[in-house]
Amino acid sequence: MAAISRARRNKVTDPVSRNAAICVDVGDVTLWASLSLCLDQGSRTLYSERLGTMGYALCAGVAATCCSSEPAAAIVLAGDGGFQMTLQELATFQQHKKPGDKLICFVFDNEVLGRVAFGFDDAEGCGISGPDYVALAKAFGGDGVKLDKTEDCADVVAKAMAAEGLFVVHVWVDPTVKADMATFKDNSLKVMNSG
Repeated sequence: MAAISRARRNKVTDPVSRNAAICVDVGDVTLWASLSLCLDQGSRTLYSERLGTMGYALCAGVAATCCSSEPAAAIVLAGDGGFQMTLQELATFQQHKKPGDKLICFVFDNEVLGRVAFGFDDAEGCGISGPDYVALAKAFGGDGVKLDKTEDCADVVAKAMAAEGLFVVHVWVDPTVKADMATFKDNSLKVMNSG
């Protein structure tokens, strides 16, 4: 995510990408974004603050591009669980995009619903599997790359920022790594019981 911040400040990056709305999903990705993103004055971030609406970021990214009369961009930061909840909205972007619009999606794939797995003792059913997100982007008429080595991060982010239209970066994440803030004071499942 720090590489995204640097790329947005780089004068070589096109103005549409530099001014992209940052759309942050729910889950561990929210914590990583709060720890790692560096935002400049005037940066626009969209997130569903404390509502638990997994899948929000992709919908927000599509809306951020579609509501502008000028070419617009959105950078979507989502975990694999949240992204899967609304991935059909890639079709909405492709159907409604204007020339010059960009939807840059970073899908952080650790094959686990991390916020639940790391936040609650004895949580079950948190392991998930998903598609090849680059192949999915291509199926929707976009493009993408896989990112599985830290040393490739700057080049991959630069490629994503330079891309036109839909571009997905499938980021492989170690499922045992969690954000420093990934703990609750009350680790019982009773926290989730609303009734």
